[in-house]
Amino acid sequence: MSGQGLLDKTLRILEEYGIRPSRRLGQCYVIDPELMACILDAAKIEPEDVVLEIGAGTGTLTARLAEVAKRVIAVEKDGNAARALRDLFSGRSNVEVVNDDILLMDLPCVDRIVSNLPYSISTPITFKLLLYGDFGSAVLTYQKEVADRLVARPGGRDYSRLSVTASLLAEIEKVRNFPPDSFYPKPMVESTVVVVRRKGRGEFDWRFLDGTLKTLFSQRRRTLRKAMATYSKIKKVEFEDIAKVIDEGLMDTRVFEIQPSDFVRISESLKKVSGAPA
Repeated sequence: MSGQGLLDKTLRILEEYGIRPSRRLGQCYVIDPELMACILDAAKIEPEDVVLEIGAGTGTLTARLAEVAKRVIAVEKDGNAARALRDLFSGRSNVEVVNDDILLMDLPCVDRIVSNLPYSISTPITFKLLLYGDFGSAVLTYQKEVADRLVARPGGRDYSRLSVTASLLAEIEKVRNFPPDSFYPKPMVESTVVVVRRKGRGEFDWRFLDGTLKTLFSQRRRTLRKAMATYSKIKKVEFEDIAKVIDEGLMDTRVFEIQPSDFVRISESLKKVSGAPA
């Protein structure tokens, strides 16, 4: 289908079902055949794959996924959009429409995840997928600045809690950037298609590590020594006890310059002296 054809179909469904995409929430629908082809090519879906689509919207991508996957679980929070999806795919036994909030529901075990993520919640969705998802790989469309944070390295301006978690839990590949014209309504920013391939989780406490990262990256430009002084007050742990278990060589390093593997060691050390969740 041409770009104009995708746009016309999207507008018709939006009008027919009373769907009102929210710019505030960053809701937009794919109307670019090249973007759709890019997503499908990157997903590498096999005939026996079960695919989770987050934010199925008007179903244009859902229809393509259903052609190649064994089963598609299409999650859509908007009630009107979910109703449209059920009508559109009433004749397809391999499409299950779930009217729910992906941030609140239990994640199903799937082979692939595909999503044109709502920009306002793309970061919390990513944390949930990385920390609690059971999947092989995901192809996700992000606001470009979030994609840049996913692959950022220590010392860079985009290096963040998200960067650390993504580095430890997945291999991230940026595939291609797309302009606002690829969507309706047009977002104000460029978008990036990203492939996320899961890695092993390791044997450490992810919940504690995530809490540690939240506290430390709220002080990202401070040295670890100063950030730990604040941490000790917040968590009511003696700073001297913290200083004993953390490598002295790291203490004068700024938080945004610390390697992901060092954050793991810091977190495990803090857990020993705190005796409580981060």
